Amino acid sequence: MITVFHGSDHIIKEPRYLGGKKDNDYGNGFYTTEYEERARSWATLNGDPEKSVVNEYTLALENLEVLDLNEKGVLAWIAEVVANRGINEENAAIVGEELVKRYRPNTTDADIVKGYRADDSYTQVIEAFLLNQINLYEVERLFYKGSLGNQIFLKSEKAFKEIHWQNAYQVALSEEDKKFDLYARREVSKFLAERMRSILLNGYEVPGITARYAVSHLLKYDKESGEYENAGI
Repeated sequence: MITVFHGSDHIIKEPRYLGGKKDNDYGNGFYTTEYEERARSWATLNGDPEKSVVNEYTLALENLEVLDLNEKGVLAWIAEVVANRGINEENAAIVGEELVKRYRPNTTDADIVKGYRADDSYTQVIEAFLLNQINLYEVERLFYKGSLGNQIFLKSEKAFKEIHWQNAYQVALSEEDKKFDLYARREVSKFLAERMRSILLNGYEVPGITARYAVSHLLKYDKESGEYENAGI
């Protein structure tokens, strides 16, 4: 049994199965986090500041099938997000489609999916990767930089029977939170702009595992070392 939180603009005592949107990170379901401060931030940053609410729940995982994308590697996470959210930029979408074919994990039997949260404004990071402007480890570093946090996604109808509302309270975004969020976003945008400038003006070639490399090679993730190995062409 764990405690999870959900940031919203209202109290949600009974999360509803398939009551969300299909184009969220991991599809239609209910998104929670074990980190209360992240739920506070998500509630205040993404909704009406006058109606920001954190809901607290208990979630029994004992009888649920949990898929942890952090154990599958960053490519699996990117593929899952791209498959659900889609990509607007045409060239990035072409690469994204191939990446999904190769690295998207099978979530069919999963009741719960755990992994990074891809805030709307951070989808530019994924797009930059698909356009070969940054490498795989830079993707991971930029998401850590934004401190977007991990989320626990309730996917199956079975999972919704194991979550129980405990409490809710209204929250307000502090000035410190505002400054941190703005700083993180600006730093990410600045890094991506400088990288594009280096590529266009200086012919900089991105080292490491790029999207082009990932779709032209078969890469296998070793969760013990946290590294990818070349498993063949």
